[in-house]
Amino acid sequence: MFPRAKMRKMSAARSGRVKIGDQPEDLLRRVVSLLSARQAVQTSALSRRWRHLWRSAPLLRIVPDEGFQAVRGLNEFVKHLLLLRDGAAPLDACVINFYCCEFDSYRYPSSDEPDVGLWLRHAVSRGAQLIRVEVYVEDEPVCLPDLPLVSKHLRVLDLRLVEIKDSLVDFSGCPSLEHLKFQGGFINAHRISSPSVKHLIIDGSGFNRKFRTRISTPGLISLELEFWGSTPLLEDMPLLVTASVYLDHECRDRCANTEFGNCGDPECDDCDVMVSDGDGCVLLQGLSGATTLELTAESRVFMFRRDLMWCPIFSKLKTLLVNEWFMTSNMSGLACLLEHSPIVEKLTLQLSKEPRNFVEIEDSDKPCKQAFLFKNLNIVEIKCQEGDERVKKILKILSQNGVPLAKINVLQTKRRPRRFGFIPMKKWGLQMIDVSERVE
Repeated sequence: MFPRAKMRKMSAARSGRVKIGDQPEDLLRRVVSLLSARQAVQTSALSRRWRHLWRSAPLLRIVPDEGFQAVRGLNEFVKHLLLLRDGAAPLDACVINFYCCEFDSYRYPSSDEPDVGLWLRHAVSRGAQLIRVEVYVEDEPVCLPDLPLVSKHLRVLDLRLVEIKDSLVDFSGCPSLEHLKFQGGFINAHRISSPSVKHLIIDGSGFNRKFRTRISTPGLISLELEFWGSTPLLEDMPLLVTASVYLDHECRDRCANTEFGNCGDPECDDCDVMVSDGDGCVLLQGLSGATTLELTAESRVFMFRRDLMWCPIFSKLKTLLVNEWFMTSNMSGLACLLEHSPIVEKLTLQLSKEPRNFVEIEDSDKPCKQAFLFKNLNIVEIKCQEGDERVKKILKILSQNGVPLAKINVLQTKRRPRRFGFIPMKKWGLQMIDVSERVE
């Protein structure tokens, strides 16, 4: 007589049906990893074979769900979860998603905070290769412990909506870390350093307004930077390939009265708390090794214009995109950039939908002090709204400085009477115009 379990397997094989419980344990662990930590533990009630699978699941997902009505309950659950987890089992990834608004506000006292630091350190100690922490708490972000991470396995670190201090962003103890992302939250650190990081994203995070955070990542290949607070100082990045930097109205380095800040007006709230830099570039020197560069800023933010006083040579730069921050003093800022970019091939000038430039371009017949250099330039694109009067002035200055009209394309966006605004490509209303009609 065959055992019943074996007979069931034989019957299932003959019928072509395969039960999930008959799959290899490695596959079942992957299945358990798709569940939240609480749901994963609940699978232990399915059968004896499932009883301990959650203890060695390669992915740990700590998220609140309907089973926890207070933060304290979640903390107690995760504490026991980590104690009972198989210490010898490898942990590939750990995802911590925590939104306190998902709990009843009456059951969430201010003294009750999630033990995110403990969970993070457990993931690091278990050799997780990917760690993502996203914690939302009303009023102020949760502050992670000011202690360095040490792991030879960690490759991807994604920190969202948390406060970070100095020691945590010293990644010298993480030699395999390649992808680093900060989204939202507050970076209250004097220095972010990593010899191994290749891809860095800072998306909407804040920096301290009283000092500049230095970013030291000599192995960086790609950079995306958008923030509020004081502009961070970028150290040399000799391997950089692509970079995108956006300075919006929440950047601390702005002034409504002058092109370069320090207007001297005691009534200027911006200059009154400006960070002192001394001499030297804050952004451009660190970006000078890139081949593709996007530099966009709100008109009052002067950091790019200020950095041009110490403009480095962009010896590898081939593609450059700037917006209207360059529209000062007969476009002398753009002239300076091009003078220091000897092999640039494509230039894109991106104008905002509504003119908000800091000062109007001088409509003068005099060319810039130094003519634009176009030895390798193949195309100049001007992207704007239909009817933007600034285009005519830009075309006139470009032509006065030896830019062949055949190399200039003006891409205008038409507004459509549609509920959802612009439509891409042809349907966006994107059209190219003959620039010869725009130059007198």
